Amino acid sequence: MTIFSLFLFPSPPSLFIKSMSLLSFLSLIAFGYMEMTGKNAQYAKFFYTGSSKKSKNSENRKMLSKYGMLVSYTPPFIACLAALAILPRQDLRFNMVSCVLTLHFFKRILEVIFVHKFSGFIMVDTAIAFGVIYFGSTSTMIYAQYLSLGLHEPVVDLKYVGIVVFLTGIIGNFYHHYILSSLRKKGDREYKIPKGGLFDLIICPHYFFELIMFIGVSCISQTTYTLCFTLGDIVTLMGRSHATRKWYVSKFGETFRNDIKAIIPYLF
Repeated sequence: MTIFSLFLFPSPPSLFIKSMSLLSFLSLIAFGYMEMTGKNAQYAKFFYTGSSKKSKNSENRKMLSKYGMLVSYTPPFIACLAALAILPRQDLRFNMVSCVLTLHFFKRILEVIFVHKFSGFIMVDTAIAFGVIYFGSTSTMIYAQYLSLGLHEPVVDLKYVGIVVFLTGIIGNFYHHYILSSLRKKGDREYKIPKGGLFDLIICPHYFFELIMFIGVSCISQTTYTLCFTLGDIVTLMGRSHATRKWYVSKFGETFRNDIKAIIPYLF
């Protein structure tokens, strides 16, 4: 017995799932590296909005960020609804995974419509690409869970712990998104240093709680694919938060406190 068998389902006999596990992990690590090195101008608002070199062709291929986010989040939400409708009578763990993923993307869509304040743009092809990526990763997460049905359960059952961790993450993520949305009043386009909640310790607490949320999903799922996706997502968000902190330092200079970290309080 290995340590992995204590916490994970046996890997299903699926070349697709094994390949997707490796691909998701490596691609998300690559995204994290790109975020950290600033090679993300086409989709990160802090870099794209400050770009001075915009061709007429690129101007024609962009949309408001609000609509871009809806394009990105709607496909995985539909995938979750389809899973609940087509495969409604599976075991408890499968239903839990499908429900928390559905709740996650439903929350994101509601936040885009009612909470977030957008002032920038996103490239159309980038929004579509993110929609495809989110759809693919979410569908694969659910499919990997489906293939685990009937396999030996992990020795250590983490699904109930995962629910608590997930709810902590999704509530904390929403709370800090609400704080961000409250910074700017209607018509105000100026960026401000956020305060309140964990913003006094880290500049991206919404990412911090998103990590907690997906750690919760991994604990509920306990499949290799979901674990690989979560580990890759951690690297991606660490890179994005590093780039975000760097932007705040460059914009606000000495006004920005040096002791505020990027995403992990007191550490990073």
